[in-house]
Parts: sequence; C-alpha cells; structure tokens
Amino acid sequence: SCPADMTVFAQSGSCSASVNYIPPVGTDNCNGAVTALIAGPASGDVVQVGTTPVTYRVTAANGATATCSFNITVRDINLPSINCPANITMNVAPGQCNAVVTYTAPVGTDGCSGPTTIQTAGLASGSTFPLGATTNTFRVTDASGNTATCSFTVTVQDTQIPTISCPANITVNA
Repeated sequence: SCPADMTVFAQSGSCSASVNYIPPVGTDNCNGAVTALIAGPASGDVVQVGTTPVTYRVTAANGATATCSFNITVRDINLPSINCPANITMNVAPGQCNAVVTYTAPVGTDGCSGPTTIQTAGLASGSTFPLGATTNTFRVTDASGNTATCSFTVTVQDTQIPTISCPANITVNA
C-alpha cells in the first residue's frame, strides 16, 4: 500500500519543493518480493509545482506483480514581487495645465516562470498627466494566481506665474 496523496508547499523563492515520504514495501506470502519505484520522484527528490503521480510495483518471486500509486502536489504560495519607481513631481508645460510624464514601468518577478504585470490604475508612461496627483498602480500575477501590487504618484504642479493686462490709463474731465 502506498502513502496517501500529499500536498507540500514550494520553498521560498522557488518553484519546487524537496519531498519526503515513506516508500511502500510490498509483501508476499513467499520470500523474495521486490518493491521498485516505476514512475515519479523518489523520497527526497525535488518536485516542481503541480501534481506528480508516483507509482510503485512489487514483484513476487513467481513473477506476479501488484502496483500502487499516489500523487504529490506542490503548491506555490510564494508571492511574486514588484517595485515601483519613486513618486514623480513635474511642472506643467508652458502655457498648459498638464505635463507629459515618462517613467519606467515596473515589471514583476517570481521564483516560477511566467509572471504577468499589468497597470490597474493611473496613466501609462508618456501620457499627458493632468494638474494634481495621479496614482499609478501595477499588479504582478504569477502562474499560480498569487499577486503583489505597488503604486507611485505622479504630481503635476502649476508653477507658472499668471499674467494680467491692464487697460491704458484713462483721463476724464470732471
């Protein structure tokens, strides 16, 4: 008889786990039964995220066989990481109430391959940002659905001095 199905968690920063279990030992009414791993990882092996079947076979001295199987599931619970740029402050463009702002968009990373990063709020780099503060938020999602977010603020400020035109002096008789 094989061990029950088992679930383990991936090691931090990794997409795998070292898995230990007690290997089954087959028996027979006559001496000479041999038990062998015929599919899957041995106890102590490193197993990748996902479900991996393990099968053992016992062979009796007379050649009769029996098999048993169980599954090892490695779950990725490690969060991906993402780092946003520092907050940005820009002055409005001359004669405007906005500014074109460029920044390096953050890209998330993960111990497993395939994280995707999307912008969930704010404006893309190279956009015209309005006067005031705009919060830009990015989210990275790994292949196991774990997420992490970061945000930064782009502040556009009006530092232009206003102008005023007065009419010419007026002279009137009393």
